Amino acid sequence: MTAHQLYIHIPAPLLPGRLPFLLNRNLQPELACQEVSIDKLNFEQLGACAKQLKEQGLSTTLHAPYSGFNPGSSKKRVRKFSHALADKSLLLAENIQAKRIVFHPGLAYGSGGEKLKNWVDTCCNFWPQFLERARNIGCVICIENIYETAPDVFIQLLSSINSPQMGHVFDIGHWNMFGTTKLLDWLNQTAPYLQHLHLHDNHGERDEHLAIGQGNVPFSTLFEWLKSTDIKPTMTLENHSLPNTELSLQAIYRNFPELQQ
Repeated sequence: MTAHQLYIHIPAPLLPGRLPFLLNRNLQPELACQEVSIDKLNFEQLGACAKQLKEQGLSTTLHAPYSGFNPGSSKKRVRKFSHALADKSLLLAENIQAKRIVFHPGLAYGSGGEKLKNWVDTCCNFWPQFLERARNIGCVICIENIYETAPDVFIQLLSSINSPQMGHVFDIGHWNMFGTTKLLDWLNQTAPYLQHLHLHDNHGERDEHLAIGQGNVPFSTLFEWLKSTDIKPTMTLENHSLPNTELSLQAIYRNFPELQQ
C-alpha cells in the first residue's frame, strides 16, 4: 500500500478551512456532501482547493449526497431526482478531480425478492450513462453497503454492468450493524469489485462513527486480510470529528506504516 490510498472524511463546506491542516499533514480528503445541499456548494472554490492539494501530490474522493437517492426505484420521479443528483455529483467530481465517487445504493431496509431483482435491473439501465463521464474524469463510481445483510446485490449489479469504472465500497461499520455474512466471506466474494473502504467503529447498534478500536468492529481481521491479498483498495477514515480521526490515523499507521507520508 501507499500513502496515496488513504483519505479522511471532510464535510465539503469545510474544505477551505481545513485545507491548511490537510496540506501540513499531507492528508487527502473525501469530501462529504451531506451537511448542505450540493446546489449550495461552491464548485469553483472546492476546485481551487483540490488544485492546491494536487500541487502537493494529494488527491480527493467524493461522497455523493444520498438523501432521496435511489437509482433503482420503480417511481419515475425518484429516478429523475436521482439522475439529477448523480449528474451534479459527476460535475463536482470533475471540478475536484476525484479518484472515487461514493454513492449509497438507495435500497430500503429489508428489500428482497422480486423487488430486489427489479431494483438491480433498473440500476443496470441507470448507471451506464454515467460511466463514460467517470472514465473521462479518471474516477471510479463506488456503491456502498448500508442495510444489506449480504453482498449478493452488489455482486449482481457490478457483474451485470461489468465496467472498470464501477466498483464496491465496503463500509465495515455498516456491515457490523446489518451484515449477517461473515466478514471474510464478504471480502472474498466482493474482492473482484472492491475499490474502496470506509473505516469507522461502532458497537453494532448505532452508526457511531467512532475511532478505530473504540467499538467492537473486528478490524484485526480486515487488516490481516488486506495484508494477505493482492487487492489494494483505497480507504477513508470516516470519523466525524478530528480527535477521532487522529486516533484512527494512529491505528492505521500502526498496522500499515507505509500509509504514513
